[in-house]
Amino acid sequence: MTEVETAPTSAVLEADALTELREGFRGAIIEPGDPAYDDTRAVFNGMFDRRPAAILRPTGTADVIRAVGLARTSGLPLAVRSGGHSVAGFSSCDGGIVLDLRTLQGVRVDPVKRTGRVQGGVNWATFDRETQQFGLAVTGGRVTTTGVVGFTTGSGSGWLERKLGFACDNVTRADIVTADGDVVVASEDENEDLLWGLKGGSGNFGVVTEMEFRLHPINPIVYGGLMAFDPAKGREVMRTWRDISDGAPEELGWAVASVVAPPEPFVPEQWQGKRMWAVAGQFAGPQDEAERLLAPLRAFGPEVDLFQAMPYTVVQGLLDPPNPYGRRNYWRAHNVTGFDEAMMDKMLELSETMPSPFSALIVLHMAGAIARVSDDATALGGRAAPFSVHLNTMWEGADGDDANIAWTRGATEAFSPWNSSGMALNFYTEVGQADVADSFGARLERLRTVKRRYDPGNLFRLNQNIVP
Repeated sequence: MTEVETAPTSAVLEADALTELREGFRGAIIEPGDPAYDDTRAVFNGMFDRRPAAILRPTGTADVIRAVGLARTSGLPLAVRSGGHSVAGFSSCDGGIVLDLRTLQGVRVDPVKRTGRVQGGVNWATFDRETQQFGLAVTGGRVTTTGVVGFTTGSGSGWLERKLGFACDNVTRADIVTADGDVVVASEDENEDLLWGLKGGSGNFGVVTEMEFRLHPINPIVYGGLMAFDPAKGREVMRTWRDISDGAPEELGWAVASVVAPPEPFVPEQWQGKRMWAVAGQFAGPQDEAERLLAPLRAFGPEVDLFQAMPYTVVQGLLDPPNPYGRRNYWRAHNVTGFDEAMMDKMLELSETMPSPFSALIVLHMAGAIARVSDDATALGGRAAPFSVHLNTMWEGADGDDANIAWTRGATEAFSPWNSSGMALNFYTEVGQADVADSFGARLERLRTVKRRYDPGNLFRLNQNIVP
């Protein structure tokens, strides 16, 4: 696969420019040849092995302003890194500047106002740990090493989304360094259009140094886990999962998926390394209600049943092991209009042809609080879709690129009769302007207006780019 383009440039990072930056930059400046360079530049998706001219690790907003100024005056590409999980590789660039926010780790929870503030480098494991000390949460990523800010500006899809909406729906304030180096506050009564654009519009408008969320009571103990079934029961599992989903309480956030069982002690030996049908997720409500909802699936006799009462923070980390840094990833995702028998036929067919044992074919139940937000209330649309399908293709070694990418593209075509617009672009490895238009729809022109106001020169272009 050809890597996602950064931006054509003949600019180079002059030594004098870095020397000048050092005079006022308090954080670390990491260059090629430094002992920490290779570890620091590594990102989640192993398809992107990029070599920036410099990695800047700020200690605060003043450092961020200086870094943005260096990118602006040098003409070099600027990649902004929150957690490094951008599956499209936007967290890094060749020959340019990476502003690595992972040094900004502040978290502040106000349990009285039920708000939580995070700095730009905080990941979900850290934020969930802090909010759960007060029995609070907001919809967080299903992989806890994901950065909070990058995840949220792209949408914020997680197990609590049916109860609380996407993470972006719960943002009340953000502090942003814009392309000209200004610090702008976007809130519900100040620079409202910028706040609107940040709710799904990605990193198009500046560097978010701090973000505030509206938090909600979530019991530290929820009912969550995973079940895995004999693949021969795939249709019955999918049909039962769909029927339970229809009318289920909004506390139930879950998915049905084709996955390969790992070689772990909780998997019977005869199923290790075999592709199975699985159900995963959580119920953020009473345990007896969760068990009632899961009873029809348990009646099929799962080979693995890990659903039980457990800490919310544990549920959040269950998918961390199958999503490690360094594997090659080519993803697509689509909102779908329904989950009928014909789509199940496609699911069964495609699950048999997945080239890699690390890949997953997933259907998520949407609706609930997601659908109660109008399509024009945030930059993110697609609110009416009852389900979404995720093609999480993962493999090891560049020799597997052609087969895995071809499978994902073929699966996208296979699902075209059910696909609908408005899918968040966080889940795309390749993002073209047609994808941007399909995702944002009628909101795109308003997003361009916001972009022209805060970044008319498109300095922040390494993202799901809204061209001003």
